[in-house]
Amino acid sequence: MIERAQLFALGRSVLVKTAAWLVFWTALTLAMAGYFVVASVFSWDQALRVSLRDWVSWAILSPLVVWLALRFPLERTKLWRSAPAHIAGCALAVAACGAINDWLMPWTGPGFGRPPRRPPPTEGMSAPLSREERQPGPPHDRPPPPREYRGRRPPPSSWLWLRAKINIPIYWVIVSVVHALTYYRRSQERERKALELSASLAQARLQALKLQLQPHFLFNTLNAIAALVHKDPHAADDMISNLSELLRQSLDSSDLQEVPLRKEMEFLDCYLEIERMRLGDRLRVEKDIAAETLDAQVPVMILQPLVENAIRHGIEPSRAPGIVTVQAGREGDWLLLTVRDNGVGTNAGTPGNGRAGIGLANTRARLQELYPNRAELVMEPASQGGVSVSLRLPFHTRPVTAGSSL
Repeated sequence: MIERAQLFALGRSVLVKTAAWLVFWTALTLAMAGYFVVASVFSWDQALRVSLRDWVSWAILSPLVVWLALRFPLERTKLWRSAPAHIAGCALAVAACGAINDWLMPWTGPGFGRPPRRPPPTEGMSAPLSREERQPGPPHDRPPPPREYRGRRPPPSSWLWLRAKINIPIYWVIVSVVHALTYYRRSQERERKALELSASLAQARLQALKLQLQPHFLFNTLNAIAALVHKDPHAADDMISNLSELLRQSLDSSDLQEVPLRKEMEFLDCYLEIERMRLGDRLRVEKDIAAETLDAQVPVMILQPLVENAIRHGIEPSRAPGIVTVQAGREGDWLLLTVRDNGVGTNAGTPGNGRAGIGLANTRARLQELYPNRAELVMEPASQGGVSVSLRLPFHTRPVTAGSSL
């Protein structure tokens, strides 16, 4: 099956290149014929025949010239070998072009190639006047010679040089075009590889950031379970079950950088169940998620570190019950996510208070990798105490790769 597909692809490529070759040389032949007609050099029939004779030879030889240009590129390190090959190839191509032109002469007639032989005088047509016959009398008394006998026939060296002057530049034009296209394709390939390398590096950085989050979250959860093992074994057992579910969901999305907000909320609910078992009535969670945002793509585990930050630095240090609010809404082309708590807040009204640890730093780095200069994270004191962390992301429902434009 693979061989058949490869043969089909090869055949299609050959057909496309052959069609392009035919179209190019046909268009060039017609263009030159049109030039001869417009310049009043030949009639349309004569112009077409002359143009065919002059360009059919190069249409036949051009694949060999292209092969030669690809086989012997005119590069600095290969010039010592390529230059002699092209000089010999140019001479052979010009000779072959002349041979093909001579072979086509009976069907196409004279043109830019060998000058036509001057036919002998026919009956009823006077021969050219001799020098003695042209001397006497004023110029208007001498009849002009027929058009086809004016001038002398150039020697063979003259028309060979004329043919060479026309064909040598054509050879080097073909070689130059091949080299230009080769360099263009190489530059495109280098640019593509550079983009792929940049994307792979961005993916690697994102994956490293995700791996940094998972042990941090796992260690904190294991510490919470260890604190309940002797105090409340049943609660510790439930926490272990919820932790296994969290790990399963984390593994399911290990190859993804973005998931729908709906799936992210399911992951967050598993984490909040663990925290409720640990804190009991001291923790209450409120959600305000707009229905139109559930299908929006968000980075994996983007809310869990923010909620964990709010619980550990806002709710847990306070003896009073606390509330963590999670909100999601849309504002035009932007998705707005907010995690707010009413805990101890910040010292002296300064945002941070030790909260900007691994979770927030990791989140900022991931946003920059996924949405370069198009996302922001703002942490500020909440109006009713505590701290509010807001995320502003481009709203989209299809996953994007690291660093790509939306």
